This record gives sequence, structure tokens and C-alpha cells, in this order.
Amino acid sequence: MKTSPKVCLLFCLVLTLNTALAQENSSPSFRKNGLSGSLGFAGIVATATSNYERILTQSLDKGITATFAKVGLGTYGGWVDSGSYLYLQYGFLTGKNANHLEISAGPNFNLNNAEDMLPVAFNIGYRLQKPGKGFMLRTGVAFPETLYLGLGWSF
Repeated sequence: MKTSPKVCLLFCLVLTLNTALAQENSSPSFRKNGLSGSLGFAGIVATATSNYERILTQSLDKGITATFAKVGLGTYGGWVDSGSYLYLQYGFLTGKNANHLEISAGPNFNLNNAEDMLPVAFNIGYRLQKPGKGFMLRTGVAFPETLYLGLGWSF
């Protein structure tokens, strides 16, 4: 299955509208950009992924403290096959201090044209990132990242 250009266009439109509705906050806030890398492992499959993330909205006094867009480029390998993937995700963070629930989803593109890879990427995990600070630690369950552990820096 391949993801259509219409899905990508819709994803970009949502990101644009969400950025236009962003609010400013005088308390410490998340830095807007972030780079992270993660390693994943699940049974006989291992992954390595690099991510660029952009915080779109912030409101540290509400349940959803931030929304973000993320682009990830990675590789996977297992006993049966190996390949590369690229995904776009839209997601949100909850939590007011340094501990956050991170949930995101979006289209997934298999760069090797394998027919058995899902056209959707998703993530649910824990993020340690204090507003106003650069360091971030991520762990959770994701596709195609599998069970992952990642480190990153926001700027």
C-alpha cells in the first residue's frame, strides 16, 4: 500500500492551520525545534531513526501542553528483510513539568517499495523534557520504530 499525495497535502494543511492558531505563553516554554535519534528492538527486528520536530502550539496550563509535527528517517533490519522508511507525524504532549505522554501519528513511506509495510506511522510513549531546557529522553512503542529508546536536543 502506498500513501497518496492527497494524504500528504492534507497533513501539510493541518500543520499550517495549527501553526496559525499558536499562542504565546510568558512562563517557560518548549523550544520550538528538536533533533533526536532512537534505537528500537522487537524480537528479530531492529531499527535506527533520526527525527526533526517542530513545536506548533503550547499551552502549559491545559491538558494538552503542546502539539508538534515530526519528520523521521530510519532504517530497519531483520532476519527476513531490511530497508528504509520516512514518516510524517502530527502529535501532542500532555503533562506540565518534565514528564510527558507523547502521542503522534501520520503517513509512513517505505523507501524500498516493500508491499508488507503499513502506510501509517504511530507513536505512544514517555518523554522527559523540561520546558525551557534542551535535553529530551524518549521511550515507548511505535511503528515502524518498534520498542524504542531515544535521546535528543531541542533548540
